[in-house]
Amino acid sequence: MNDNKRDNKLILNPVENLPHLVSNYTTSELEGFYISDKVRTAEQKKKTNILFSGREQYSILINEIYLKWAKLLNADALSMRLLSGLHAHIVTFMGVGNIGDSVLLLPTEAGGHYATSTILKRLGYRVIDMVVDYKNFCVDKKETQLLIRNLKPKFIFVDRSEGINYEDFSELTNNNSCCIYDASQYLTNIMMGTYKTPFDMGFDFLLSTLHKNFPGPQQALICAKDKNNIYWQRILSGMSSYVSNLHADNIFKAGAAIRNMELLHKYASLALENSVALEKNLIDVGLKVIQKKDNLPPTHHIWIPLKDQNCALKAQQRLEEHNLLVNYRLLPYNLGYGLRLGTTAATLQGLTPDKTHILAKLIVDIIKEEPRIKSQHVCDFINSLVPLNKNIIEEPMDNT
Repeated sequence: MNDNKRDNKLILNPVENLPHLVSNYTTSELEGFYISDKVRTAEQKKKTNILFSGREQYSILINEIYLKWAKLLNADALSMRLLSGLHAHIVTFMGVGNIGDSVLLLPTEAGGHYATSTILKRLGYRVIDMVVDYKNFCVDKKETQLLIRNLKPKFIFVDRSEGINYEDFSELTNNNSCCIYDASQYLTNIMMGTYKTPFDMGFDFLLSTLHKNFPGPQQALICAKDKNNIYWQRILSGMSSYVSNLHADNIFKAGAAIRNMELLHKYASLALENSVALEKNLIDVGLKVIQKKDNLPPTHHIWIPLKDQNCALKAQQRLEEHNLLVNYRLLPYNLGYGLRLGTTAATLQGLTPDKTHILAKLIVDIIKEEPRIKSQHVCDFINSLVPLNKNIIEEPMDNT
């Protein structure tokens, strides 16, 4: 398999990534070990229920990785005990609150994750949806502020799964609620400073997967703006109870990924440039696309609404047959079914703004079933791409 493709396919799924194009770090000798991220004093060791020999060196190294990640996220404390995005949702809210507490939630109609409301209700929370501004593809901040003043939710949770612009929620966090933000779709851009950090919007906690926007392992993190926040202690206690063993192997891979900062900076900016350019070129060749707003920060997402479910599914299947991988999706804001594209993995594969006009023409011709388009045309295009890591040297590192 060549570096810039998997089976000669261009990955335009916005929630998949290619971590091997950022770091080739391997730690297979850690698989199967019980390793903790707690570095204990002699007295703490005596009081714990169980200890595993020969693991303390790994615990120390894990905490060093936590510190480096926390610094990049302007966080006061961080943990990577969590195993995936929805696992992070479950464990966080099992620890942070109580049955009957209210959560003001970003609804699926405004780009929230489709599973979060179900999880929260199953845990006994009372879910209140933010008010949706369907016209401007965002949350209606004024109406949602009224909800906050009237209902006084204990928690505010923004779990943005969809969005063509990066939305600022600062107007909703100036209250007594505990505010939590899921940054899975935006993590690299937040770390590299191209997006305003949720902490500067007033959020208390940030959680995220490491394998969507960030090109890392199947893992998740949660971090705190203030480690003395009482809710942080509850979250840590919950993780100790509900996560018996962390995936140390993936934590070391996450540590390795942030050593190549030059690549990550370039990737973060280039993925957005590619998204803006591809969207423009798709429109120029006659495809209906939901346009990003020029006055707001763009994301790597592109939405293509289609006539109905059958048309959307057929378009996805046609593109797949021609080695372009996209999402068939029920789009938010009552846009109906369509395609969801993203430029993260494709950027690592070598997509650049100057080549998006070629890609846009291929996509449109495939959707319109132009008979002249062959899979080989796409393969030739993919083979013309030079992976981003070929132009950037990874920093030397140990395989500890």
